[in-house]
Amino acid sequence: MPAELQREGRFEGGGLPPLLRGYVRRLAVGRLDAIIGDGIRHLWFEAGQARAVASEVEDEKLGKWLVSRGVLEEHRMAITLLRQPDGIRFGTFLGQEGLLTAEALTKELEALSVTIVSRMLLESGDFVFFEGEKLPMDAVSLGMTTGSLLAAAVRAVPDGDLLWRLIGGDGFVWTAQDALLLYQQLHLTPQEGYLLSRVDGTSTVASLQRLAPMSRGEFTRALAALAAAGIVEIRSISAAKPLAKTKVEQPPEPAPEAEEELQYSPQQQREYADVIKLASEISHRDYYRRFGLAPGATQDQVHSRYLEFVKLYHPDRAREPHLLSLRNELAQIYSALQEAYETLGHPESRARYEQTLSTSQRVDAYKDEERRRGARNAVVDANLKRARELIRAGDVGMAVQLLDQAARLNPTAETLLLLARAEFKNPMWGQRALDHLKHAVALAPEFTEAWLELANFWAIRNMTDRQQQCLEKILEYDPQNVDVKAALGHVKRPKLLRKRS
Repeated sequence: MPAELQREGRFEGGGLPPLLRGYVRRLAVGRLDAIIGDGIRHLWFEAGQARAVASEVEDEKLGKWLVSRGVLEEHRMAITLLRQPDGIRFGTFLGQEGLLTAEALTKELEALSVTIVSRMLLESGDFVFFEGEKLPMDAVSLGMTTGSLLAAAVRAVPDGDLLWRLIGGDGFVWTAQDALLLYQQLHLTPQEGYLLSRVDGTSTVASLQRLAPMSRGEFTRALAALAAAGIVEIRSISAAKPLAKTKVEQPPEPAPEAEEELQYSPQQQREYADVIKLASEISHRDYYRRFGLAPGATQDQVHSRYLEFVKLYHPDRAREPHLLSLRNELAQIYSALQEAYETLGHPESRARYEQTLSTSQRVDAYKDEERRRGARNAVVDANLKRARELIRAGDVGMAVQLLDQAARLNPTAETLLLLARAEFKNPMWGQRALDHLKHAVALAPEFTEAWLELANFWAIRNMTDRQQQCLEKILEYDPQNVDVKAALGHVKRPKLLRKRS
């Protein structure tokens, strides 16, 4: 996480998206005022997600917008403004007067918000963030994530060529490493989806453009939308790092911070198992159960539990040694919590949601969950079968994708071991494979095959202390394993000779 929330300062043209992404990472709550020229725009955030956008620029106010769209006649707008009571928002009053339904108002406000942000993207300005200031209770909340808002704003810029400054030159295009930004329920256009499928960290912006079957303007707009939302990053270095000449066949060594103890405390093991279990179940729970609450919970209870849970399951916790391999699971939990809060955090949407929670529908939901579980298991079985066929045929890349999906749907030690062995075939995936092996032994400490694979991993790197640790762990569960005893004796012998000398 960034060390400190940015409370005031200046952003240059193209600097608004990284500023907003910083608030996503910090789960910021408050109001951002952006001053561009003589105009002021306001953005309210809850847990890092933009919940409302408003402008003091005359032609960006709701009334003018509705008239320009043909939703409201100009004379009707003028009359409504005259009759609008103090303390009542214009949009709310339109609903009270029967001039606009709640659904239509929400749709128009989202379209207006996208337009306002699109006009800010390439401008310079100053900003002030008022931390803790909440969206007024009667305000309509946006039903999109901050990333979705930024991507939609990029798509709304009339001249696609002007978006080039959001890309930042001809650097290398990487998939974002921040899971909090990566999992934002962003609906990609076909052009954006195509580009994202080609991103591997080794292609420059220029080379990626040559591969893409689209015009320069379409390419710029698609890549700018991905970059603004934080789905891709433009870096100065390539992912294809040259291997050392003296160790051509050696994969990169794990970073020191990744080489923690293989065994965790009982509390860490429980937390590890809880994250895996919750990630597999949470998206199938109703919104109240995601927070461990009953439908009668107060609004304050919902808000407090949400803040408690998003901090507990924040994807940045994957930096902790016992959660290193669970970044995707933490991001999945966070996304489900966010989805639930977007409904329960607002009285109007919560009331509509509670109407759907009848007894019969809960029974249907249970049956649906059972069907989903069966379908999920069928996908896992099919993936495992196909992955084994692909490995035998030499298509390791596709096998890894299938195994990775299977491990996410149903993480078992056997699947994780198979995935790690496939990943070890590519030197660039060494750290990923190591993480999956650690995941496997944490899930099932008695699964000696995974410990043996770990022992081989450390043996190749001449890290005999770690190799010995893994071999000894195998003997705890299989004390009669003659081969492992012999290997352990071979590891210990040089140490004894060094001690004697």
